[in-house]
Amino acid sequence: MSDPGPSPASREFVFRTIRLLMLVDIAIGGALVLLGLFVLDFPGLAIAGAFLACMGVGLAVLFGALARRASGVKGGRSSPHELRR
Repeated sequence: MSDPGPSPASREFVFRTIRLLMLVDIAIGGALVLLGLFVLDFPGLAIAGAFLACMGVGLAVLFGALARRASGVKGGRSSPHELRR
């Protein structure tokens, strides 16, 4: 028998939690940029914060796309084998 897998509600909770953590990651990265540039005058900290914030933005976009795909919302085609018109 096949396992039905996790329910859509639990998947939605997981995707929301991951996106929330990525938004927190972006805020921490922004705080490190400000702290590194204006408070401590340490450019390395600002670069690390910018990198952290950019990674957070990328992962938030990625998990948003994965959540849309898992929820079944489709942009146009119902199958990847259908031609676009």
